[in-house]
Amino acid sequence: MGGVSPQRVAFDAARVLVSAAGSDLCWWLCGEIGRCLGEGYEVRLVETRLRLERGDVYYKEAGCWRALLEDALRERPEVAECLYEVVGPLLGASAGR
Repeated sequence: MGGVSPQRVAFDAARVLVSAAGSDLCWWLCGEIGRCLGEGYEVRLVETRLRLERGDVYYKEAGCWRALLEDALRERPEVAECLYEVVGPLLGASAGR
């Protein structure tokens, strides 16, 4: 992964996931996140999508995802590369948030 810290991966991934949760990318990301981290994360991403539809909770959701991903990467550091491969190409799209 070339020296990218797990905290940075968690931060970037949280931003991308929450930004994309409200778009058509959500369904593709659900599958990719499930592949990297497990099915439970797919469900969490759909739940994020539903909460975003109901209110202005972007920053709260991003913070929750960051903490969740930091925990996951602490327990399973080997998934950081998979996660970064998924969200890395999408980082520019979430930069405006």
